Amino acid sequence: MSKILVVDDDVQLCELLTEVLEDEGHDVSCVHCGESAIEYLQNKGVDLVLLDVMLPNLDGMQVARRICQRFATPILMLTALGDEATMLDGLQAGADHFITKPFKVPELLTRISAILRRVGLERQRHQIRSGEEKMAAEMSRLPLTSTESELLEYLIKHDGIVVSKAELQKQVLKKELSPFDRNLDMHISNIRRKIVLAGMSKLHIKTIRGRGYSYTETLIKGSCCGKPLSA
Repeated sequence: MSKILVVDDDVQLCELLTEVLEDEGHDVSCVHCGESAIEYLQNKGVDLVLLDVMLPNLDGMQVARRICQRFATPILMLTALGDEATMLDGLQAGADHFITKPFKVPELLTRISAILRRVGLERQRHQIRSGEEKMAAEMSRLPLTSTESELLEYLIKHDGIVVSKAELQKQVLKKELSPFDRNLDMHISNIRRKIVLAGMSKLHIKTIRGRGYSYTETLIKGSCCGKPLSA
């Protein structure tokens, strides 16, 4: 459920927007002036602001600037002025999109969906980056030998790709793989052991029988340190 703040001094329009947006499954709140909008955002986070340009005291352009200075909340501006100058001013103030009054409900819902979809993708990318940075920091603290570090770094660079033993042997250990050489397997085993001792899952490095090894950043939910979680 997305949280939307409607900022408009037209009480009737606010009631209509609330009904329409709640029918779409959104959580909607309304305020009727710019000062109230800023105060609301200070206390509660929202996913989108529907902001009227013509507001008492602080106009919509001023409110948009203040929102952008303090929050990372996307803004869809509602305006009765559909001229290019107004739209350019709004974009410079920080609006993401404009919709001109009177507007059709399907158009409004389409624009809202587009903005929320973009916000969702940005959050997902941020979570992935944060997870990768956290994992990299954890891996960097492992007490690995120089050879183990090089092997792990090589596998991480090929995240999700199966790397053959022959390739690891040649690229990292700098020699050809022989049938009875267990040196590479011992290094991988030591890396796994140190990963587990650090509280992480040994499943970050998987053995692909007959093919080689694969490093996996994201594990399947429901496992911890390589073992299924009990209910």
